[in-house]
Amino acid sequence: MLKLLAANGIDSEIQAHYRLIASVRDTTGMHSHDFFELFLILKGSVVHVINNNRQLLQENTLVFIRDRDVHCYEQTTDSDCQFVNLSFKREVLDDLIAFLGEGFPSGRLLEPAMPPSVLLSKTEKEYVRYRLEQLSLIPQEKKLAIKAEVRAILTDLFSRYIKAEAEPFEPAGQPEWLKALCRDVKKKEQFTRGAAALVQLSGKSHAYVCRMFREYLGMSPTQYINELRISYAENLLLNTDMEIVDISLEIGLENVSYFYDLFKRRHNLTPHRYRQFGIIHK
Repeated sequence: MLKLLAANGIDSEIQAHYRLIASVRDTTGMHSHDFFELFLILKGSVVHVINNNRQLLQENTLVFIRDRDVHCYEQTTDSDCQFVNLSFKREVLDDLIAFLGEGFPSGRLLEPAMPPSVLLSKTEKEYVRYRLEQLSLIPQEKKLAIKAEVRAILTDLFSRYIKAEAEPFEPAGQPEWLKALCRDVKKKEQFTRGAAALVQLSGKSHAYVCRMFREYLGMSPTQYINELRISYAENLLLNTDMEIVDISLEIGLENVSYFYDLFKRRHNLTPHRYRQFGIIHK
């Protein structure tokens, strides 16, 4: 079986390689590699044969491939497939995991038999495509600039999309009260009250709730609440004409600057630019 090597296809300074693949016919047969990949299906569908399993991947699917996965692509009977691929060296992922810290569920990415994948909305797909295409706009001689942009993109995409796909994972022994709490707090009237709602709904101490969230969900109660707030804000930005200050208040944040900061951390865009981008690609 063919094994692809980073040394043969990835620039040692940039530590990554971006490309557009116009057809399944342009892909390699069954192979493994010593680097990692993210790929996004832009058009059509494809049969992804990976680790002795067959997956039918449709348009808008984002997939993370580990350096131990064995895979290839097969054309479906009714369509070809176009996708973009970002390959990157192990040290890039190691640095990313170190930067995101212990709150990032890296074990959920690396340990399961099958790598994570997530079906994006059309707007999310266009956003990911836009971020990746920025790499082709940087002159190739500016290798350090490309390297920095690759890491910025991966930080954004992993924390926003790949992490989201991992959230349904429930470690063995997760308390039933915690599962019920997470279900209840997804109601708008609860998450807009902030992390205090988690403590009140649980009937347990703040310190204990914090410890359980760190242990089982890999994040603080405040981080969990803010994920729900920003997700709700995204829908309001794309589907209503509400002013941004009113959206901030609607999700329970009186400090609009803090709302902007949270939103930019997740999307690398201001709420205003996110709305503009979503309208353009609807």
